[in-house]
Amino acid sequence: MANAAALVHCIFRAPGGSRYNTREILERAAAAHAELLLQAHGELGRPLANLLALVSSGASASKYRLLCDPLLVEAMHTLAPFSANLERWHNSVAAPGPPGRAPPADRAALDNIDLVLLLRNQRQWLGEHDLCTDVLGRLAFPFSDWTLILQTERQDDLGCQRVVLSLEAEQACWRLGDRDPPFLTMSHDDCLRMLVDNVEPVDRRRLTFPHPHVRTRLQCAPRVGHSRVHYDAVAFQNFQAHAALTGGLVADVLAAMRGNSPAIYREFKAFIHAVRGFEFPTLAQGVVGAFSDPTLPGIMSINVPYSPEDDPCIDALCFTWFGHELGHTKDYLIDTILYQEGVTLLRNAAEWTPPIPRYGRALSVRTLFQVPYVHLYEWILLMDFFEAGFWGLPWVVAADVAAVGDDLATEICEAFALIDEVALPTPAGVAALVDFREMFAMAQARWRRLRPGGAIMN
Repeated sequence: MANAAALVHCIFRAPGGSRYNTREILERAAAAHAELLLQAHGELGRPLANLLALVSSGASASKYRLLCDPLLVEAMHTLAPFSANLERWHNSVAAPGPPGRAPPADRAALDNIDLVLLLRNQRQWLGEHDLCTDVLGRLAFPFSDWTLILQTERQDDLGCQRVVLSLEAEQACWRLGDRDPPFLTMSHDDCLRMLVDNVEPVDRRRLTFPHPHVRTRLQCAPRVGHSRVHYDAVAFQNFQAHAALTGGLVADVLAAMRGNSPAIYREFKAFIHAVRGFEFPTLAQGVVGAFSDPTLPGIMSINVPYSPEDDPCIDALCFTWFGHELGHTKDYLIDTILYQEGVTLLRNAAEWTPPIPRYGRALSVRTLFQVPYVHLYEWILLMDFFEAGFWGLPWVVAADVAAVGDDLATEICEAFALIDEVALPTPAGVAALVDFREMFAMAQARWRRLRPGGAIMN
């Protein structure tokens, strides 16, 4: 267990940790994903020759980039019902799904990746290749910013659907299944431009949408500012009016993060692949501001409601959400690293807490254990912005920063108390809690110095 404690201490570092720590987590996560793929590929019933060749090859930038790509990690989670190895991993790092939840089309979840690797190696390849949409009805590909979004006439997402791409000498046809009419045809060269070269199709006259009942949107997720983080517009009540506005807000926050909190910004652009934009209707219970998913580490989603006058209804301290979701992504990757090393933090990770008044619901013990580390990112980002005067934000911060900072500290304290009450940590988990409490004590000391109004926290 001494080695397990040393590993925990090595990978859990304070927000804004060193470049070495960032590189080590990404490299360890990439190695864990590679080993999971190699263990599972015989159970999946897919050749995946190009993907397996890359995974088995020597170190390269493309290999490590792919092995931490959210598309690949999401696909492996999707394939958990078809592989005992992947199912054990999935159940350890994410919430187990109901039996039989995966449609047969999900078996092609990794084929989107295999196709791109095939075409990068054999640009003149011709033939048919199976693909699969994700739960949102999207066809996305590694190394490409382009996505195909498939919906019905009623705008229902065509999620988890088998898609067949037929590449002919002059034309590329995209179909749902084998017999449907194409939902998209394009020139062969434009298909390669999009999937391999990551550039815009140039022969738009060859883009046709023959399927009478499938709506298809070809969309690019551009990079934000000087980073490799992408902005991916997903779902808006008024897509034309609001999608780009939300992208502008994301760009403004990242630019401000770069100026106010350069260390956390450096981590964000290393760990976060894309920020997805949504616009959910406002409900009586309120709206969620940002969210992430353990099956999609590296994807942060943000919800921006709009007024009838098309004004964004944004929280002045929404930049802290970016720290929160960064903390979650690091936790998701660390969980996989520990799983592959045979290290567990909790003996009762899958159990549930009693309802927690602060959240209005119960949490899994696994999620509860993440709260201190995730909220430290949020709290320290708030301190960084306050100390730098909220430089670069395109709005005035009139919020009660002292009250928000105090509440974050209280939330972390409450989480520690509940962990002591309900969690059963292993020796490695105890080591992690020691590190979390040390980080929290350092953050408390800083907050006492910075807190608006000069009051001292108890």
